[in-house]
Order: sequence, then C-alpha cells, then structure tokens
Amino acid sequence: MLMVRLRRGPPPALLVSRRDVWTQRWQTMQGGQRRGDWATKRAKETLSEELRKMTYEKCAFCESLLGVTSYLEIEHYTAKTVRTEESFDWMNLFPICRLCNNAKGAIDHGGVLIKPDVEDPEEMLWLHPDTGKLEPKAGLDPATENRVQRTTELCDLQRGALCTKRIKTMENTIHWLERVAEQGAVLDRRLEKEWNRLIHPSTEYKFVIRHIFETRGEPRLAEHDRRGF
Repeated sequence: MLMVRLRRGPPPALLVSRRDVWTQRWQTMQGGQRRGDWATKRAKETLSEELRKMTYEKCAFCESLLGVTSYLEIEHYTAKTVRTEESFDWMNLFPICRLCNNAKGAIDHGGVLIKPDVEDPEEMLWLHPDTGKLEPKAGLDPATENRVQRTTELCDLQRGALCTKRIKTMENTIHWLERVAEQGAVLDRRLEKEWNRLIHPSTEYKFVIRHIFETRGEPRLAEHDRRGF
C-alpha cells in the first residue's frame, strides 16, 4: 500500500496479447504438472518496466526507492496462489520491495489491504510526529480503521528503519519551510533546488512531505505536489 494515490497507466501490449498463455502456464504449474517460476523472464521484465513507471521507481507499499535498499519484486494484491486467474491481471499487480513482499507473503487478506490505485491512502492515514508510525486518521469508521491497522501489520510498515526515514523526511521538510519563512517570497538558489527535489515524483515518502505541508498550514504546496504525482 503506497501512502499516496497511484495513477495506473494502460497495461503493456505484451501483457494484453500473452495474458491467457501466461496464466495457463502458471495454472498448469499450480496443478503440479510443470515446474518453474510463476512467470517467465520475459514476462517479468515486461511487467516490471511498466510497474516502475507507475510509482516512479518506488515500492508501492512503503515508498522506498527500489534498487537502493531492496530490489523490485512483482506483487499481487490478491495472491497468485489464491486466485490463479488474476495472476496476470494488470489491476492486480504492483511493484514492491523485497522487505514488504516478504512481510505480506501470500496471505489471503480478503480485500482488507488498502489498494492505492483505486483508493486514496492520504484520506485514511495519519503520521505520528514523534515515532514516524502510520496511524488511522481521526474520524474513520471502524471498518476503515481496521483496514489501516491491518495494512500496516501485513506489510510491516512500522518497521524501525522505515519510521526513522519518515522522521528524517519530516525534519528536512520542516527545516525547509522554516528557512522559506525567514527568507520571504523569493527563494534563493539553494532553497529552490531543495523545493524541486521535494516535489520531484521520484522523491521518497511523498505522504510525509504532503502531511507536513498540510499540518504546517501550507495545503497549496501539498496540492501542487499531488498534481505532479
């Protein structure tokens, strides 16, 4: 579950033309009639390339850059062992880091996991300013609150290193806002460079940055960032 809303593009052409073949191959393997990986190398390369674009090279669950702390793996919202017919359904696929993927595993969550390409996580989440942990936003109905809690548990989104990175991102964003307030309307070159980095789509932990903008009285900056990602 990425912490911000995702925009999913159209499926790659090769997936459209080969989906049935790839699905049948996997179902044959699940039936014990064939051995091997769930997808061919060509299939994985095709899917990975397009999935990376959707998140700007970030994990769709924790927002960490892929290939830096952990490599990209293809995640199935509904596990490929639960519904084999959805194994190559474009709407069922996300790019994920190995840490989040190992935590989630092949559990059948029954749709409780927040799905960021059709839901907006920012409407459900709150960021604790001291711990960097994600919490249910105040005022949620019990069912949605439970989904938030289950999502953070299933993907281990409260792990220590991740919370530390969120806190660091909070501190950096607050520091930037404070220096902007001191300087005035016209940004110097350094502050402008930092601004461009903050709003770049590939920057990690967009939820944290927007959260700080919102809670520090700068919702227009948060909205500006949303328009770019």
